[in-house]
Amino acid sequence: MARTPHQIELPMRPPKGAETLFAWLYRELRSAILTGRLKPGTMLPPTRTLAGQWKIARGTVVRVFEQLIAESYLESQVGAGTWVNHKLPDEYFNAKENEAAPKETVVKGKLSKRGGEMSFSPFLSPMEVRGGLRAFASNQPSVSHFPAELWSRLGARRMRLASRQMLMAGDVLGYRPLREAIAAHLGSTRGVVCDVDQVMVVSGTQQALDLVARITLDPGDAVWMEDPGYPGASRIFRAAGAKLVPIPVDSNGMKVAEGLKRAPGAKLAYVTPANQFPLCVTLPLERRLKLLEWSRMAGAWIFEDDYDTEFRFDGRPLTAMQGLAPEGNVIFCGSFSKMLFPSLRMGYVVLPPHLVEPMRAARSLTDRFGPMVEQAVLCDFITEGHFGRYLRR
Repeated sequence: MARTPHQIELPMRPPKGAETLFAWLYRELRSAILTGRLKPGTMLPPTRTLAGQWKIARGTVVRVFEQLIAESYLESQVGAGTWVNHKLPDEYFNAKENEAAPKETVVKGKLSKRGGEMSFSPFLSPMEVRGGLRAFASNQPSVSHFPAELWSRLGARRMRLASRQMLMAGDVLGYRPLREAIAAHLGSTRGVVCDVDQVMVVSGTQQALDLVARITLDPGDAVWMEDPGYPGASRIFRAAGAKLVPIPVDSNGMKVAEGLKRAPGAKLAYVTPANQFPLCVTLPLERRLKLLEWSRMAGAWIFEDDYDTEFRFDGRPLTAMQGLAPEGNVIFCGSFSKMLFPSLRMGYVVLPPHLVEPMRAARSLTDRFGPMVEQAVLCDFITEGHFGRYLRR
């Protein structure tokens, strides 16, 4: 019989008035069972352990257990221990109404404005809740073609060879050999110009957006957003208190001239120039240069989301905007989760030199660093040529 493992730490209300320790322990354990805090099949610790934990005589615990066993709340077997009965009579469940503690007036805490904005997410429930993929669902690559067995072998090899240092700590920017591989790949395929120390491995585009919004935007700052555009970005910026300025998108992407009219003093512009989301158009060179010139003169940031550029039927995408102004204010971001499999939760951001240290510090405050072993597996997948072959399939 499968049972929930062992040692429990059960919060207990204090005894009522002159209530005996037997009556108190019986009431608390019975209430925990009826209210679901102790679920069916949960193993209880030995009576000696509980007596020491609750600072009462072991004989009292034994008597309470015997009473609960007699009433079918608990089951016990010599050598196997004591556990919550899987088949409680229905009338015991009906006792929940009587066991419920009297309701007290509680003033509920309120969310901040940021919390309120972040309570509305554009993302659907996890796959197991949705009931599988839908036709034309966005951000969902075909995992049926992913070489899972190869990935498993690479992972097993990495775990066999993992050093103590890799298991104990990590680099805030990410596993250095992986960052080197990312820098080389982006340089050859996307024209990105960067040093390895400008590359940060993140859990995906959403984490990059959140970190950038935290350290570059103040409440009330204007942000250019493509219209229509990516709701995952607009929610992050709105939660940071930014004022979103919708910039129309035509067959040539964001209308930069319209942005200059509507909000020339904006603090940041979010763009998907290589493959606009959701219209899949490309921002031409003329508009890119105009956007870069505005950024240079205004000191404004450009968040370049390199959405889905690795998947193309023919030709090559235009060089990344970052490569046209490597010393400027362009933040270049991409995701391996969209290229390989969504649950990988790994991406990258190429930072301007003057933004590296602020981002490094901010990242260390939020989640310290990413998972090193998984990053090492991805590094092997790229450097051994599997990534390139997978994309060409």
